[in-house]
Amino acid sequence: MNKEQAMKLLCEENYYSTNDLRYNRKNGIMMTREDYAEFLRIKDHLVGEGAEIAVPIALRSFNSKNIFYIKSTQLLSAYNEYLRIITSDYETKHSLLFTRNAEDLMLSRFFSEIEGSLHIENVPTTRKRIAEICKNSALKDTNDIIIQNMVQAVSFIVNEAPAFNKDNLKKLYGILSKDCLEEDKRLLPDAYYRHDRVYIDIYEGAPHAEIEACMDSLFAFANDKESVDKLGILLPYICHYYVLYVHPYFDYNGRTARMVSFWLSYIHNTFGAPVFMSEAINENKGDYYKAISETRNTNNDLTYFLIYILETSIKYSLVYKNMEEIRNELLKTGDTLTSTEWGYVKKIMIHNPNNYFNCRLFTEYIHSKMSKQGVSKILDNLTDYGILTKSKNKKRETIYKFNPTLIRYEFN
Repeated sequence: MNKEQAMKLLCEENYYSTNDLRYNRKNGIMMTREDYAEFLRIKDHLVGEGAEIAVPIALRSFNSKNIFYIKSTQLLSAYNEYLRIITSDYETKHSLLFTRNAEDLMLSRFFSEIEGSLHIENVPTTRKRIAEICKNSALKDTNDIIIQNMVQAVSFIVNEAPAFNKDNLKKLYGILSKDCLEEDKRLLPDAYYRHDRVYIDIYEGAPHAEIEACMDSLFAFANDKESVDKLGILLPYICHYYVLYVHPYFDYNGRTARMVSFWLSYIHNTFGAPVFMSEAINENKGDYYKAISETRNTNNDLTYFLIYILETSIKYSLVYKNMEEIRNELLKTGDTLTSTEWGYVKKIMIHNPNNYFNCRLFTEYIHSKMSKQGVSKILDNLTDYGILTKSKNKKRETIYKFNPTLIRYEFN
């Protein structure tokens, strides 16, 4: 493996994963262990040499030379496509997609944070329930406590617009983790970060003696105007990854990382920054963890994580745009759906916008053990509204599909 060969691979249409480079015969690459190690070293050299294709990130690393990303074809394509969608939408509607769907996005955020333990059937009561939870000072159910903490954390950010610094992060973490941590996972009195080692699957977080220096580099990076202006929508998610990478706490690092990306998008007023990542992560944790692992395994090459963020953002932007189109179409006939029904429509849109599905698949989409009879009633009702079409396959099984005329924005 030499520099010329490495550069050729970095400029391919797809940014190859470790598996693609080492084990996927279809790509015709099949690197040896030595070739792959040299490939990683070359990427590090490109960063050190100041090569235009390699973008260094001014964050402290505890296990690699650099934290960086590559301006790969796939990354740039996803970045440009996402901005095109958001900008075009703004020019047409004269408002941001996220602003128009703020309530749905925020409710989805709260409930995604409890990892699907409250199912879609609860959607009609979420507004009332959240209001009740927020007024209750003696909650006992863990899910209720998590929701209350989440609401208070969002309120802290939105109402106070706090500066992103050490003291305010400690305050945010205290809000998010209040009454949710086992005793051995709590911080020591007056401590900002954990005081011992922590493992995340096969990975170890930063040595506890280095956490403060790492986090100080995060605050400096996230508040640097040049970084904010240059990186735009990427900066909050670079910081999201970095919190996971350092793992400054024994627990609640993921929830804190997701809130940090929201926090930074909000205080920097980042145009078009996607605010639906908590929902997206909950719907498909596998892709999220894969992107994190790929980044960690390649000497903190953030290209993998940022491609995941951008491509997921494209998908969810189209989901919400199509949902708006369906609402507008129903309004023409004076029809509307309940909150529950909209929740079902969105789940189908996320998981299967283009192909046929049956009752069993639908229960997987909504994370429910609902009876087949109950599912059929729901899907038949959506068919009556013209949102779905219904037919039989060769096995005479009833199958459904989105009405293609309602999918105005095509998914790739």
